[in-house]
Amino acid sequence: MSRRAVQPQGEKVQRRLDWTFPPPPVPREVRHARPAAPVPGRPPVLCVHGAGMGAWAFDRWLPALAAAGWHAVAVSLRGHGESPLPDRAAITSLRHYEHDVLQTITELPAPPVLVGHSLGAVVVQRVLERYRSAPAGVLLSAPPPDHGLALVAALARHDPATLARGVVGLRTRPRARTLVGPGTPQDEAERLVLRLTAEPVPAALQVILPRRRPLIRTPVLVIGGGEDRIVPAATVARTARLLGTRAHLFRGMGHNLHLERGWEDVLEVVLTWLGRTVEVATPGPQAP
Repeated sequence: MSRRAVQPQGEKVQRRLDWTFPPPPVPREVRHARPAAPVPGRPPVLCVHGAGMGAWAFDRWLPALAAAGWHAVAVSLRGHGESPLPDRAAITSLRHYEHDVLQTITELPAPPVLVGHSLGAVVVQRVLERYRSAPAGVLLSAPPPDHGLALVAALARHDPATLARGVVGLRTRPRARTLVGPGTPQDEAERLVLRLTAEPVPAALQVILPRRRPLIRTPVLVIGGGEDRIVPAATVARTARLLGTRAHLFRGMGHNLHLERGWEDVLEVVLTWLGRTVEVATPGPQAP
């Protein structure tokens, strides 16, 4: 696997805005699945959901990760899942979500592997720049690190009504077929749509509009769906290229790789990659 491209310049890891106007902490829903036989020195895996979802989006992955010997964790970002909606939800931005992830990391026994889906993948990219102790990152259906303008074009083609409602600030949910690939039954897709909540406008706009590329030195795995109608395969490939690696694309799968039929195959690729990438720290000798 190739090395990630290193930018010649980058913003300091400690950002001025976070010192002058720090995001207020909020209670967070955090779900755990622990292995029956933990592997000494193996890091936890912290999963960050996409727009409108919650920790529940990884309900299939958490027990499967635990069965494979990983301490699996999923967090609901503020205003999602069972995490309460802030008083000033209208100003919620990516840096607030970044803060939620960093706060969750402080509660774990070791620096975790970070897994992010869609909007969560953008948050994970930002966290990886600041939290360089993370052993690895996995990005599912990830917009590029510099902008997500291709997402607008994809929605205009596949789901223009949803895009139009979002542009004028109306609450909206994407069509069922926008969210998943052709292998997932319609009734499953419709149930997924009903679970979605509205995403704050500032955070959604930040995913789309041009932004500074984070400086990431952590090994990353980038995975996408060949039939993704939100973050197209070509866009996922561009994400990987900008991060100095190559994308792994699943034919016939859509945007929600961890929730669709075939999710086991996606997780198997993740587990294989983690086995090659993440070094298990050997516990030191015990004091007499």
